[in-house]
Amino acid sequence: MVSRSARKGAYFNLPEARLRRILIAGTGRDTIETHLGRDLYAELRRLVLAAANRPRRRGQPVYLLHGIMGSRLGTHRDATVWVDPQTLAAGRLTDLALPRGRRVRAFGAQTFMYLRLKLELELAGFDVRVHAYDWRRDVLTLGRELMERLRKESARPVSIVAHSMGGLVARAAMRTAGEGRIERLIMLGTPNFGSFAAVLALRGAYPPVHKIALLDHEHDPDAHAQRVFATFPGLYQMLPDPSRLDGLDLRRAAAWPRLGPRLSKALLRKSAAYRDRLAPVDHRSALIVGVAQPTVSAMRRTQGEFLFEVTSNGDGTVPAALAQLPGAQTYYVAEGHTELPSNGRVIATVVDVLQRGESTRLPSRWRPSRAAARILHENQLRSTDDLAHDWDALDATTQRQLLEGIVFPGRTADL
Repeated sequence: MVSRSARKGAYFNLPEARLRRILIAGTGRDTIETHLGRDLYAELRRLVLAAANRPRRRGQPVYLLHGIMGSRLGTHRDATVWVDPQTLAAGRLTDLALPRGRRVRAFGAQTFMYLRLKLELELAGFDVRVHAYDWRRDVLTLGRELMERLRKESARPVSIVAHSMGGLVARAAMRTAGEGRIERLIMLGTPNFGSFAAVLALRGAYPPVHKIALLDHEHDPDAHAQRVFATFPGLYQMLPDPSRLDGLDLRRAAAWPRLGPRLSKALLRKSAAYRDRLAPVDHRSALIVGVAQPTVSAMRRTQGEFLFEVTSNGDGTVPAALAQLPGAQTYYVAEGHTELPSNGRVIATVVDVLQRGESTRLPSRWRPSRAAARILHENQLRSTDDLAHDWDALDATTQRQLLEGIVFPGRTADL
């Protein structure tokens, strides 16, 4: 039976197995197709049907890690907070705030973001296991937990395919892994040196979070930033590395404007040294970097606010310069950050690298644009819509727009 929330169109919170059954049956097509777009819906249904009609092979174990904000969070599987529109409308995003929200846990990845990648890997013969983690928490702790799972579940060498923050969790696990435990790591859009999206989230100006705030009838985006997101150690660890900011050290409270949401000085300090404890690049590492999307690629501070420079040298969330790791086997694709896991050429490249160690489907070189950057003030990155929305009164297209870039693949912002 489909849950009440699913009948209202919230198919994105269904467990993967139930969503597969719905796709096979073709039920709810109009809503799901509107959320995903016709092409991705058709591709997912084709893949689900192909997987259902093919005996499952137990090939090499491949662990699939989602990105930041990419798992469902709740106190149990049927009590989702992130992302459940009705729960957010009741002002309960604050349930995620730490340490009070320690009872909240991760229950699966955002299905529509990662189902195509998982199905394609299964059809290629891999034994795919999704590793859902609580992206609010410290990356090094999350890495240890991943390593504990690998040791329990597989005596064979495993590979990891990791999107965004998941690549950092995997690198933290590799630091403690025994020789040969992790055979290969493929990162998709991983912010190896941070992302300006973390700055925007902590300032209450990250467009996807700002859109979700419009579902909340109790709190504004600044309240979400200060009371919720500013309590997440994992988000502080996503801040751009000072070596890439011409001396601006965002790990120091004094580097932030006085006006706006207040940050935790303790979490800023603790974020300082964590990158030194991630595994360095070696022959096992590959990276796919998204480019040619309007991306905040640099920033500076004025007297009372941050100014951001927008170029096409990134995937819309992570600038290429903050993703690239010297020495890593690197490929480039003109694609957005949240679309990377569902891009057909990206997926084919992942399969090639897993099977053969290399691929020719994507270029291994890329020339950054030299066009002049556009300068944006913080407030220009906030939504201009200040009216709280009634989720149940919205059509499926508007629902998708509010959740695009978090639940559904899509652009995180119109920069």
